[in-house]
Amino acid sequence: MKVASIETIACDAGWRNYYFVKLTTDSGIVGWSEYDEGFGSPGVGNIIDQLSKRLVGQDVRATERFHQEAICLTRPAPGSVIGQAIGALENALLDAKAKALNVPCYELLGGKLRDTIPVYWSHCPTWRINHPKYYQPQVKDLEGVRQSGAEAREKGFKALKTNLFIHDEGDAYAWRSGFAVPFSPALNVERKLIRNVMNHLEALRAGAGQDMDILIDLNFNAKPEGMLRLLRAMSDLDLYWVEIDTSNAASLAFVRSQSAHPIASCETLIGVRSFLPFLEARAMDVAIIDLVWNGALQSMKIAAACDAFDVNIAPHNFYGDLCTMMNAHFCAAVPNLRIMETDVDRIAWEGELYTHQPEYRDGALVVPDRPGWGTDPIEAALRARPPKGTGGLLQYKRAA
Repeated sequence: MKVASIETIACDAGWRNYYFVKLTTDSGIVGWSEYDEGFGSPGVGNIIDQLSKRLVGQDVRATERFHQEAICLTRPAPGSVIGQAIGALENALLDAKAKALNVPCYELLGGKLRDTIPVYWSHCPTWRINHPKYYQPQVKDLEGVRQSGAEAREKGFKALKTNLFIHDEGDAYAWRSGFAVPFSPALNVERKLIRNVMNHLEALRAGAGQDMDILIDLNFNAKPEGMLRLLRAMSDLDLYWVEIDTSNAASLAFVRSQSAHPIASCETLIGVRSFLPFLEARAMDVAIIDLVWNGALQSMKIAAACDAFDVNIAPHNFYGDLCTMMNAHFCAAVPNLRIMETDVDRIAWEGELYTHQPEYRDGALVVPDRPGWGTDPIEAALRARPPKGTGGLLQYKRAA
């Protein structure tokens, strides 16, 4: 079975776009994957188009050969958007291969270890603050934060994750200085931010109750000195983990040594070699792996490396429903799973875009047993909603 054609398709997803690879074989089987250009990765689709020229005509089943050849062809400029393009093609190959064998993708990853996946409700209530046009009810204040926590509990979720917000200037707004919102390249953490973060977390706890696990994502929004200020302020809170992003393994290891809470990190890394400095430095308690960027087969290798260092993993998953299903197969097969990220708030037309949506039962994600990823994008629905010119991080304007 050979690759006959490869196409990229994008569609409107509200405040961002969704992006897909459609890989058609000479036997008529179609393999799909979802990738992203909105999380600081413009141009992935162009690289996919270039790499596809070498993949057309090749054996669909030879996934590792494709990966190794693509690495050779891009060796002078590894990682980043090139790594993401390779991962997107590898994921589409895996879907087509599994469909040809009439098995779920998890069978190609070593087989299923669990039928349901522990998850946390991510971006709670982040999406309702940042993008109220697409996610309702809008959250404007701490009472809305409290109600979001209560909703997560009432819907049976056992864990939720939130972000950094300012509440004492009228409407709530996100603090994302690591992404230039506001533009503050020194990434300093001042008393105002600390006060607001504490108020936000206390409101979430009041709504969610004492049995809810609460996670917070600091992302790239502080340097070690600021991270420590936040961690010291939060030291008496009961938190599942604090998520931190940094490119310096030694700095993160020092921050972890001072933290009262487990540290999760590495969601923007690509390839096993990128993870090794963080593992060797004992920089994090949980390694976050982006399967969409790395590809499922390479993600299994990264997870195995983490397991060798006695580190559990969690997938980075804040994209569309196909990505959630892709990550479900990864989580079903990987032994050292901690928990899976999932976005419960969805755009109104999400259900129109896929043949099947993720199923949650008692706050856990049910692993699909259908062939391939267990869902396919509906091509006519994608094309009926043409993409915006820009979206994701690139849509934000620098504050005056």
